[in-house]
Amino acid sequence: MKQSKSCIIPLLATGAAAQVVKPANFVPGVKWQIDIMASLDITKTLTPTDALVWDLDLYHLQRHPDIITTLRSKIPNVSIICYFNAGLAQPSDCDWDTVWQKPEYKSLLGNSYDPPFSEEKWINIRNTTAIDLLKNRVTTAANLGCDGVDPDNIDGYSADTGFNLNQQDYIKLMTTLATTAHGLKTKRGNTLLIGQKNAPELVSSLNSVLDFAVLEDCKNLRNEADRAFCADFQPYITQNKPVFSIEYPTSLRNKNSPQQCNTSGANSAQYTASCEIDSAVGGKRGNFKFSEILKLRDGADESEHGELNGCTQYCGQGQGKGVVVTPVNEEIDGDECKPVSKSFKLMAREFAA
Repeated sequence: MKQSKSCIIPLLATGAAAQVVKPANFVPGVKWQIDIMASLDITKTLTPTDALVWDLDLYHLQRHPDIITTLRSKIPNVSIICYFNAGLAQPSDCDWDTVWQKPEYKSLLGNSYDPPFSEEKWINIRNTTAIDLLKNRVTTAANLGCDGVDPDNIDGYSADTGFNLNQQDYIKLMTTLATTAHGLKTKRGNTLLIGQKNAPELVSSLNSVLDFAVLEDCKNLRNEADRAFCADFQPYITQNKPVFSIEYPTSLRNKNSPQQCNTSGANSAQYTASCEIDSAVGGKRGNFKFSEILKLRDGADESEHGELNGCTQYCGQGQGKGVVVTPVNEEIDGDECKPVSKSFKLMAREFAA
């Protein structure tokens, strides 16, 4: 089976020019899918087969690395992005018991995240030992066969983490993780890519360092009092780096359907508002060339959270069309984590203040 060609793009990082080799189809507008709520069910047909970028949970893949093999056999030119939590640690992480719950590392964990995710604990990402532990997650992704990483929750500067973290702390973290990622080769011989998740305040510092972005609610359709931030990420598009955007229309949910997915799609008003995409730079929405999809939202209340399961509606095909329900198997999510070959060995060091 043919593999996609690769292209080389210059990257400015820590003041020096570097070369990032990425798949040729990893460009603005590429079709994608994201499912981090449950493991893919590889006993069934994996759709959509024309999505060339898949964003999947790192620890689902560590439990079931055959998901990567199967997905590549079905979509040979696919790029697999591995999602992990960079800002917090949680019991479902494969390194929770082996790392974060060890006595010498427990002090690196601070306050709980907001309900219903209170089991997640903020990480003191200012601490150099904590940064090394997060670098381990990047290396694990490369060793599993991921093509990139999607580090989440890098906006702890606006939360009560218990460590009084600021924007510069997260800029330093992401720059360090980018250096680690760009020093690794994927199993297909490209550079391990790394993206920015939300946190628009950091774009000016990170857009030349990172390789793509993943956004949620950038139009702020549910809370018009908040500032829309899609346009903040246009510097990625200008550099031919994809921006993957998610909107959460409540009408996409049907609680009586598999994965609670309304196969008729979001209603007309929500579909139109969610799927409007600028046709040129400088448009009113700021999302020119974004790869935009619709996913489930728990409810209309602002406190409700999105659900990134297999239910997806693709924009550009018209209201009532473009709905895909990617098969998942939640029953295997709690399986034992498998060891990863060539895993990164954490260097012992003193805790930094």
